[in-house]
Amino acid sequence: MSLAAVIMFMLLAAAGCGKSSVTKDAAGEADKPKFVNGKLTKEFHLKVATFQSYNEFTIADKLGFFKEVGIIPEYTGVINTPALAVQAVIKGNNHLLALGHPMDIAAARLAGAKIKIVLHSMVDDPDPDKMHITWLTKSDSPINSPQDIVGKKIALNGTSGCAGLIFDEFLRQNNIPKDKLTIVVMPDKQQEQALKQGQIDVAALHNVYTKATRNTGGVKVLTTSYKINEVNGGGPLGGLAVRSFSEDFIKEYPDVVKAYIAADLKAQHWIMNHYDESLKIMADFLQVDVKDVAGNVYPNQWWIQDNDINYWIKLGEQNGWYKPGEVSPKDLYTNDLNPYYTKEIPIPAN
Repeated sequence: MSLAAVIMFMLLAAAGCGKSSVTKDAAGEADKPKFVNGKLTKEFHLKVATFQSYNEFTIADKLGFFKEVGIIPEYTGVINTPALAVQAVIKGNNHLLALGHPMDIAAARLAGAKIKIVLHSMVDDPDPDKMHITWLTKSDSPINSPQDIVGKKIALNGTSGCAGLIFDEFLRQNNIPKDKLTIVVMPDKQQEQALKQGQIDVAALHNVYTKATRNTGGVKVLTTSYKINEVNGGGPLGGLAVRSFSEDFIKEYPDVVKAYIAADLKAQHWIMNHYDESLKIMADFLQVDVKDVAGNVYPNQWWIQDNDINYWIKLGEQNGWYKPGEVSPKDLYTNDLNPYYTKEIPIPAN
């Protein structure tokens, strides 16, 4: 079942349970916080799912960047799938959708979920410790080239997410029919053991799991998300994550969105100048050894570009995830709430 179909099912199941709490419980216009001189006029508790891996939101919180703009993060618990995360935002149980890529938002909107991207997040990087996704085999495996995976078992954490789409592109580039191999859906955290026990032939791991697996040894790289997307001229864009809100929330609290963007961008640019320090912050937050923490990199930009979103749309189109012209960049994102784009606040000097 596609991500769009899963989200559609959840939205239908939730129908009749009342409107989004964002709309139903919206404060009077006079009581809402306003974004003035780079911060809110009154504090706002921003609800977001609890994070389990490296991210700029946690770092912004730990460094006090959200407090500076008047936002108090309120963590509501772990959500493991994009479909559930979208449902939580549409229902108003969470405000910020702090996971996913443009294709996830495209799927949500095609399913009827009024979600809008307001900010870019991480991008991909050729550094093995900062790579979005790495496909690994055992070091003694006979798999050394794309054609060697024919007849083999390939693990993915899901077929409707980023790993599924990027792997579809890998198969397309190498003219490998999908029915010539076996896809095994398995969470990233289970794949290392499954690979080393011979239950699967190839693991597809996001960076936090890749680094830990490489540290234990016994594996080699088949390909990476960066290499696959580099063929299309994408490279870094193959890891582009996005941050989104429901259209209801954007309508009710546009100034909160502005404040969020200002703080999150401050964290993104801080990370790029203090990368090693950011790893220590996340190691402490996640309660793991810093040597096993893999970080993200962020683009040197202050708002979303059409090309950022267009890349993922074309990736989906050429792999049959949606029809040409079915998804438009302007349907997926807006810069109208970005205070740097609108020149409401100045871009900080380097």
